Amino acid sequence: MAGFGARATWLTGALLVAACAGSLPTGGPSVAPGRLVVPLDGDVAVHALALAERARYSEVVYLGEMHDNPRHHAIQARILEAMLAGGARPALAFEMLAEGQQDALDDTLATAESPKEVDRRLGWAARGWPDVEMYWPLFDLARRHRLPAFAADLEPTLVRRISREGLAVLGDAGTDLASRLPPDPARDLAITRRLQAAHCNLLPESRLPRMVESWYARNVTIARRLAAARRRAEQVVVIIGRGHQNEGGVPAQLEALRPGTRQLVVEMLEVAAGETADAVARLSTADVVWLAPTVERPDQCAGLRQRLGSVAPPRS
Repeated sequence: MAGFGARATWLTGALLVAACAGSLPTGGPSVAPGRLVVPLDGDVAVHALALAERARYSEVVYLGEMHDNPRHHAIQARILEAMLAGGARPALAFEMLAEGQQDALDDTLATAESPKEVDRRLGWAARGWPDVEMYWPLFDLARRHRLPAFAADLEPTLVRRISREGLAVLGDAGTDLASRLPPDPARDLAITRRLQAAHCNLLPESRLPRMVESWYARNVTIARRLAAARRRAEQVVVIIGRGHQNEGGVPAQLEALRPGTRQLVVEMLEVAAGETADAVARLSTADVVWLAPTVERPDQCAGLRQRLGSVAPPRS
């Protein structure tokens, strides 16, 4: 794994990537050997340019975020700007929008000129997403450069139904939404533990298998939408929660659906007080790990405990 040397060390690696990229034909390898880690004190503009060069031959570039971290969104915008400056014209795909919102998204990009308009037309806040102001630079870049954009996620009503009743209740439609990967109990157990932790360890054990099915269904849907986007654009940049890049997530489902797709996975991670950058980076298997300071958050479990009427202790 790449270390956390000075900026010059990172740039050396980036220049090597650029040198190799210049000699590659179209459709060459998307990921150079080795893994890159952007340190906490890294120059965002410099690293965005290097990452854009690294992404030059990737068909799909994931920019995995923590949804409520403003720095992550600023980094995404700088990366997209750098890609555009280098001549790329990717499509954008948003996890935050369900596939049924595609017409509304097309209309929004054609006419909306402010974050408030995006929020109103796409029901952004009503759907539970963080402040659309953080995402506005991405919409604005897509609007000004006339980039195609895709609403990528599964409809929320279906997600909720699967999580409560399971895929089988949907019949053939449920079969189409099932994971395209071979069975792997260890992988499913890891997914189960992540989902339980994300819900403050308050979910009944009996519901967890259905939650795993709904997680897979979302990833399969997003992967299919990316395959469709790839048919319209040479490259797709995916704005997505970092958890969907985990084992069994969208990159793996897309590989199963469209073998050989050249994918570059960028994961933005937070380094909290008392944590070391090295330890945090080791938690990721992404091609590029971009470290940023953590943000202060309220007790995210308080509301869930209240809704469930639970007295369970908060997540540690």
